[in-house]
Amino acid sequence: MNENERIFAPEKVEYDYAGSFTSRGEWIHPERSNETTELVVVTDGCFRLDVGGECFQLSPGSVIVIPPNVFHRGVGVTTERVAFYWLHCHVTPTPECELIRLRERYPVVLLCRQILHYAERGFGNDVISSLMRVLLAEVYSQTGGDDADDAIASRIREWIRINSDRTLTASQLSERFGYSEDYISRLLRAKCGHSLKSLISYYRVTYIKRLLLETEHTLAEVADLSGFTDYKLFLKFFKYHEGMTPTEFREVYYSQHTNNR
Repeated sequence: MNENERIFAPEKVEYDYAGSFTSRGEWIHPERSNETTELVVVTDGCFRLDVGGECFQLSPGSVIVIPPNVFHRGVGVTTERVAFYWLHCHVTPTPECELIRLRERYPVVLLCRQILHYAERGFGNDVISSLMRVLLAEVYSQTGGDDADDAIASRIREWIRINSDRTLTASQLSERFGYSEDYISRLLRAKCGHSLKSLISYYRVTYIKRLLLETEHTLAEVADLSGFTDYKLFLKFFKYHEGMTPTEFREVYYSQHTNNR
């Protein structure tokens, strides 16, 4: 764990209810307050939310924590597609209102999908509350700063992440950053704990899983969008790293509570 990451250690987390929302046409968040703590995890679109008199701009990768009994409402009508997860729970002690910009969106989105999946299947509240605790811990862990000990490793890692929709090689990174392939490999292993090859594969798999979870693209389209020219190689790559096919991965998190109002 990065020494700058915040540790989330509440006395109690109890799941209440959750779902996902996708707007259709013009939309504005209705005014309301809840008796629970609410997390809004934005996956698509931008909109503004007034929480207790303070205005927040939300965009993909934003998470806002809304404390209980605080009035919140949308600010201005949006016509673009907006999608987010909303999750309610009781947390002791009560957290403060906070907007968090995720550095790594996928772990949070996956946990949201798991919570909705298990809630839809009727799992016990204790199981889902445990997942809710993990979700909160993951969100708060991303409020710390990036590893400042080595800016080079951070820049290379971020470039790999941004370009995870294509095939990357050590020679490409060497040319891009002006360091030898051996130096880059040793640097990433020392600072990130992964070899260059495993880091490239990790971000590519993460990108593929995000497409599988957050879009309705066919598998062939996902393969193309993630830089594979050979569909069979795409299937083989995914199963090697995840232990299941892309279809099986999608089906695991298929069930969820969805609304569009």
